[in-house]
Amino acid sequence: MNYKVAQIIPYFGKWPEWIELYFYSCGRNPMVDFIFYTDCPLPKHRYKNTIFHQCSYEDYCQLLSEKLEISYENPHPYKLTDLKPFIGFIHQEELRDYDFWGMGDLDLVYGNLSMIINDSNMDRYDVITTHNYHIAAHCCFCRNNDYYRNLCFKIKDWKRKITYEKPISLDEGEWSDLVCPHIRTIRRIYKYLCRPFDIHYFKVLDVLNPIFHKKVLLHEYWTSPQPKEGEQWIYDITSSRITDFKKRSLPYLHFLFFKKTPWLKTERYWHNDFWKVQESFEQKKYLIINIQGIS
Repeated sequence: MNYKVAQIIPYFGKWPEWIELYFYSCGRNPMVDFIFYTDCPLPKHRYKNTIFHQCSYEDYCQLLSEKLEISYENPHPYKLTDLKPFIGFIHQEELRDYDFWGMGDLDLVYGNLSMIINDSNMDRYDVITTHNYHIAAHCCFCRNNDYYRNLCFKIKDWKRKITYEKPISLDEGEWSDLVCPHIRTIRRIYKYLCRPFDIHYFKVLDVLNPIFHKKVLLHEYWTSPQPKEGEQWIYDITSSRITDFKKRSLPYLHFLFFKKTPWLKTERYWHNDFWKVQESFEQKKYLIINIQGIS
């Protein structure tokens, strides 16, 4: 590939149960360097493209304070999700040799990332993501230029918002609207002209996004499903490919709605025994992922 791509994830606390699977899936996508700032122990298996900077949460907060010229002392590491749009600026020295920088999460497993991270897309787009209705901050890549490094500072009253104690979804809210400035116009077109005729919102997005947002790849890859009974996703260990219950190939599978989450009211989610893989998963041909767990 002609482009160098990096994704930076600060993560503090405790690794999730599926972390070795997550890192394995990172290693199977060598077109991206995955860079972690963490106080967690180093994983059993490391790959050429998984890079670890071990530091305390307090040290990372100090880095944020210095780079952003603020006093960042939030006691909750999860608040760092609101700082994802600032990653390109905060880590610009580390990213200077990369063409694209990205943000991401750990609650997923990568399949074939070359579906979205490829020369054709990176020639054409400045931002690459996997939803069509807003930026998917759990997996998004931006061209490494002054505009996208500094776009975060156009968030109104940004200093107050990133130092506010509770997370407020700046990444998929205000910053997403800055990246996709015409999305509100599309919403109004849908509300007043399309919804009365039962035209699905996604169809409207698929027609209008390429017109209004020519430099942003806004395409729905069905990576964040709300799983139902009987549905399952297959992760092929050998090829590192993910196929959903409709036989669609996915760049990754996001576990957001498989876990207990405030974003969905349901009693159907993974419980303590969801990780059902007894032996080393590398010895299996494939894994089955569904609402009962990973097996």
